[in-house]
Amino acid sequence: MLFEVDTDEVSAPVQPPVSQRPKPEPRTLHVPAQEWEEWSAIVCCAKMAESKPGEVVGVPVVEHGGYLHCAFSAMYGGRSGNNVVDAWQLIPADLYEGQTWTYHPLDFSVRERGDYTGLRVSVRGSHVVCTKPVSVVRTYPTIRPISMQDALKYDDSARSYGWRAMGFRGAKRSWKLLHGHPVAVYHGADEVEDGSTAVLLWKYKGRILDYYLGSPEFLENLQDFQETSVSSVRTEVLCKPQTVPLQAALF
Repeated sequence: MLFEVDTDEVSAPVQPPVSQRPKPEPRTLHVPAQEWEEWSAIVCCAKMAESKPGEVVGVPVVEHGGYLHCAFSAMYGGRSGNNVVDAWQLIPADLYEGQTWTYHPLDFSVRERGDYTGLRVSVRGSHVVCTKPVSVVRTYPTIRPISMQDALKYDDSARSYGWRAMGFRGAKRSWKLLHGHPVAVYHGADEVEDGSTAVLLWKYKGRILDYYLGSPEFLENLQDFQETSVSSVRTEVLCKPQTVPLQAALF
């Protein structure tokens, strides 16, 4: 043997550092799908990871409720339909009371991973600070529905690739409506445990997108498709309007 085993020496497992302060609970903000796409477009995790030590990184933002917000991560829930952007409310650096830091000196023994309270970033050359977390949850699109003709054309072309080809090849398809939006329902796929899935088709900036209806109760609200143009159906308000206190814009 090249090495003798020292039975008297016992190595203790290395434990991760314990955060000295809890991560603040995020406020939940529900937005329609077309607005959620704008929020998801500002996620800049790669830009932060590529930044230099001590650099105050310039970030894209979305304005809501009189404040600017940035985002460092997002969750795409797949067939669950649960899509969430992890955003942070920003205020000007000279208004922030507390310790600030830049991305690379982050010490996880002080704050939990994902806690960006006090992080200094830059918006159009002005220094701002992350103050409060916001979970931006996607809800149904509230824009004009696409026509059934467009939905059929898109869905037929998409059946040869992606989740349709892998999980629902040869599956029976039927059409429903949800508040005027066409919904493709796939049935009887052997590869899928629950046997069916429903996807609402809608258009954003010229592209038709899938919106998975993940919860079973959504299927109960689907309407049978009638021989009529879906585009002529009045768009209903699909998510409850947010009541936001009137605030003066800080910048």
